Amino acid sequence: MKSLNQSIREIFFSTKCSICGKIIEDNRYICYDCLKLLRRKGELKNINNYYYLYYYEEDIRKVIADYKLKNRKDLVVEISSLVRKGLKYILEEKKIDIVIPVPISKKRREERGFNQVEEILKKLKINYFNIERIKDTEHMYLLDNKKSRENNIKNAFGKIKLEIDEKNILLVDDIVTTGSTIKEIKRELKKCGNPKEIYVFSIAISKSFKG
Repeated sequence: MKSLNQSIREIFFSTKCSICGKIIEDNRYICYDCLKLLRRKGELKNINNYYYLYYYEEDIRKVIADYKLKNRKDLVVEISSLVRKGLKYILEEKKIDIVIPVPISKKRREERGFNQVEEILKKLKINYFNIERIKDTEHMYLLDNKKSRENNIKNAFGKIKLEIDEKNILLVDDIVTTGSTIKEIKRELKKCGNPKEIYVFSIAISKSFKG
């Protein structure tokens, strides 16, 4: 017999797998076959201290889009299970002192109801420090050159009040495309101190990213 939650879910939300579209009978958003494939593909990779699990291709793109844009916040369960091992390895291996999720603007938080990266960190019980995004920016994929992306993100973050001298910092994001957002956060961080090292972890990265 179906639970009340499952019945409500079927009425108001799709029960199809975010990747293959197959109907899922239990309370998940990625079917076992697709989840197994993602686990197999999700090896930790590194480009100049940018750590990531996937290239931003069709399967993981669908998952992230569903999570952020299609009212599938509960996908945090599956996504957290995919990133847990790699993320915790970096925390331990690099002796991370401070974890900072890349913030979203107030406008996007109101639209979505949550910051997708913060939800993953909460699910994994990883403590983090929030910084403020004070500027509504265009989506980076709508901008077709490096200069416009840099101008788009320039001065997007508020003054950071944090003791970072000789600290190892990890910035966490869902997708890195050009790296412009990360570079701007690094610039703001270095205004308030001298970190030992700044690392980046993202679920996915663009194949064109060079570091």
